[in-house]
Amino acid sequence: MPRAFLGLIVLVAALVRFWGLGFGLPHTNTRPDETIVIDVALQFLRGNFRPAFYDYPWLYMWAVAGLYLLYYAWGRALGAFHSLADLIASWRVQWIPFFLLPRALSAVMGAATVWPVFRIGRRLWDDTTALVAALFIALAFLHVRDSHYATTDITMTFLLMLSMSFLIDGHLTKRRRDFVVGGLVGGLAAATKYNALLLIAPLAASYLLNIVEQPGQRRIAALDTRLFTYGVPFLMTFAIGVPFLATDFPRFMEGMRLLNQSMEGGSFGLDLGAGWIHHLEFSLRHGLGVPLLAAAIAGMGAMFLLEPRTAVLLLSFPIAYYAVAGSVRNLFFRYAIPLVPFLCLAAARLVTLAVPRIYDSARSQAAAVAVAAAVIVLPSAMSVVRFDRIISQTDNRVVVARWFDGNVPAGSSVLMSGSLFGYVQFTRDMGYQAWVWDRRRHIFVTDLDKRPAVGRPEWILVQDSPLPNETQPIVNEFLQRGYSLAKDFPAFSRDTEHIFDQQDAFFAPFAGFRGVERPGPNYTLYKRTGAP
Repeated sequence: MPRAFLGLIVLVAALVRFWGLGFGLPHTNTRPDETIVIDVALQFLRGNFRPAFYDYPWLYMWAVAGLYLLYYAWGRALGAFHSLADLIASWRVQWIPFFLLPRALSAVMGAATVWPVFRIGRRLWDDTTALVAALFIALAFLHVRDSHYATTDITMTFLLMLSMSFLIDGHLTKRRRDFVVGGLVGGLAAATKYNALLLIAPLAASYLLNIVEQPGQRRIAALDTRLFTYGVPFLMTFAIGVPFLATDFPRFMEGMRLLNQSMEGGSFGLDLGAGWIHHLEFSLRHGLGVPLLAAAIAGMGAMFLLEPRTAVLLLSFPIAYYAVAGSVRNLFFRYAIPLVPFLCLAAARLVTLAVPRIYDSARSQAAAVAVAAAVIVLPSAMSVVRFDRIISQTDNRVVVARWFDGNVPAGSSVLMSGSLFGYVQFTRDMGYQAWVWDRRRHIFVTDLDKRPAVGRPEWILVQDSPLPNETQPIVNEFLQRGYSLAKDFPAFSRDTEHIFDQQDAFFAPFAGFRGVERPGPNYTLYKRTGAP
């Protein structure tokens, strides 16, 4: 019976992660970090194994390159590609598969995370707690949201939780094999994203707990080899993602210096306050829903009170991670993703600790657990449905581009204000002369050749969104002389408060979904008098 329930939960987890997977396309900058990942993977296929990108280790990009090779094999069998160069060249004209494949990888890894969460819950407690935790992670909004993206966070979190499950097995059974497997998988997690290096915290916790649990043999316990049986395999697989430590160390250090500057300064220069409060108030509150977050915090407290050793072993990673994530100025909501599975486990434990204290019969307890789990996860599940519905709609940037194709003569000049991430990508064959803002020179330049734009544009597209953007004073000066309103392109209503990740340039709300019709900014289009 637990297997049947687990299978159903995994199916639900997959459905909500694949729903809306093609969001934003064919616009290529809907989720900005995706193009970085794709570019590195394509560099590998071109034979360039020194792409000078070190913000992430390369394992995820290796995996994406592998998916592209499978895509190439399939296309070659159908006659679509005759060489690997054909595949790479198709990126410029048929780019949608290059996004869908890594997004599908993230969706699969997101749904698969249900399994190690279940495995940990069953190993530490029982099947009931494991199933409740699996349900929580399956419908945890923050985790579902980012499972749509071709980025590293979800794959790293899956590998992280799988490593934790073997580490816990090893701690409880003292089998070296479990520590070896856990180390191998943990190294792969760190080779996907550096965050997983904090697995040192639960490893150290396991080592120290083993000493504490053997009061008469502490000297012998101190010689336990788990630090090596986990650590050495960890370093071996971690090396897969960081070959540049040996081949390009100076540029790696320069990249880390720049990354550290970004962490200290904050994306877009925004000061969002203390990270520990910001993640609690926004990333976790809206990423889990208030009932699930409250249950998780209460569950952590109950574990430290009633099961302190289990609490230390399981929660050492999220505590260490939260301390680090809250200390930097880059406070993307996605930085809280590695916390989510642990919070789901803690919330599940609260449910299965509390219900037996209220109900005596097994049947009543089972029904109460089911009801409590459903009530706790409901707000998060509602956010999942609302978000997936919104991103399944045509992105407003695509709506504008298609309208231009049918209504604006080829070769017309179009000034675009606002965030560069909100710029419309016009059809290349139409040859529109896009004017974009050059922040360094403080002038508008043409998008293709970066030359100063001269004269007055035929069309002005004004962008409006809750994310950082600006309409330059010269745009307002233009609009005061000889321009008239041509069309509005609404994506959301300003009458309702929406919560967006201010640092992540993703134009879909994180909370406050009412009044949102589609992803993307609002646009107002103006036409110059006399323009065709």
